Amino acid sequence: MRGKILTTVEKTFVNNCIKQNLRIDGRRMNDFRKVKLSFGSEYGSVHVTLGETRVLVQVSCEVVQPKSVRPQEGLLSINVDIGPMAAAHFEARPISDETIQINRILERAFKDSRCVDLESLCLVAEEKVWSVRVDVNVLNHDGNVIDCASVGVLAALSHFRRPDVTWSGTEFTIHSHAEKDPIPLVLHHFPVCVSYVIFQDGTVACADPTDLEERVAQAKIVFGLNSYQELCGLHLGGVTLLSSGFVIDLASRGVKHAKNHIEMIRKCLEEDSKVRQEGVRVSFVKCLEEGSIKSSYQERIPIKIPSREPRERRKKIKTEINGETQEAEKMEEDTFEIKPVGAGSAVLMEVESFGLGGPNKWIPDENSSGSSAEEEEVDEKPSVKIKKESDSEEETTVTV
Repeated sequence: MRGKILTTVEKTFVNNCIKQNLRIDGRRMNDFRKVKLSFGSEYGSVHVTLGETRVLVQVSCEVVQPKSVRPQEGLLSINVDIGPMAAAHFEARPISDETIQINRILERAFKDSRCVDLESLCLVAEEKVWSVRVDVNVLNHDGNVIDCASVGVLAALSHFRRPDVTWSGTEFTIHSHAEKDPIPLVLHHFPVCVSYVIFQDGTVACADPTDLEERVAQAKIVFGLNSYQELCGLHLGGVTLLSSGFVIDLASRGVKHAKNHIEMIRKCLEEDSKVRQEGVRVSFVKCLEEGSIKSSYQERIPIKIPSREPRERRKKIKTEINGETQEAEKMEEDTFEIKPVGAGSAVLMEVESFGLGGPNKWIPDENSSGSSAEEEEVDEKPSVKIKKESDSEEETTVTV
């Protein structure tokens, strides 16, 4: 993996924001981004969105031989793929260290904690078992991929249905979904991951970090928690020291967030089940319509700026023309035209149509030639008499 450059300006900016109890995207220290779930047409296909981080999870199964150590248990494997589509600094091969780390954290949270009942996946002891494979594809990397992937893995395992199997003597038949209803996996508990990044020598923690916060932070701590307030996994990486009380406090805060995620997953599963029973087609089209799937990653610093109105605001006014009320738009900024009032002088008069098309030009008055009223108007202006230094005694009057 090519190293992504972290400038000194970015690092200083993020650290100064943390000192002032601020974050670059406007959240507070313990605020989490909103999570969205979308299920595909096949069972076990889930698309998860966490801010700008997007993950696609797919669960599949096949019949294999069991391991000799556990001949009556099925197999569960998790594979994480982060390629150049997720971020420019990732490469397809070889597998990056970050990908391996995320894979191990998810395996500890789901596989080592015995989340899935592997004994229920056994067909024939020492001969045939189900092997469940979970593929995690990161579509866009904007920080906290672990939390986003854990929600996707839990939702995909809960949503997945394996084919039903019947025995006839020494042979068994795997039925399709049209022949027999598929069977869901048996889950003992529902774990999810909650991540924090550490700043200021282990004294400040930020929940749900972005990509920039992860690169600037001194350390990162990940909790694997379930709805029973049990710790299913713990990962701490970085170069800082943490007190035991600080870690326990972060874990207690993470439990509340883990429960919210699990409740959200259950509600989404219930809604998907109702939609499928009604015969409505389920797919990822909704994600495409909302523009929630992006195939490219743009380097940027997201900063929330308060919205401002346009410089040239328009307001609707009602005018009555021929007894009918019509709506017209009028620019708030004043416009002017130049109109001559005498020889060598002009004044600015407010109009409504100046500058809406064509070059600016002088607009002469209709009665400008030989009008007595105009001459009287000019005579009312203050005048200055200037004597010429010639032999003539003529005087010239200039209007100012």
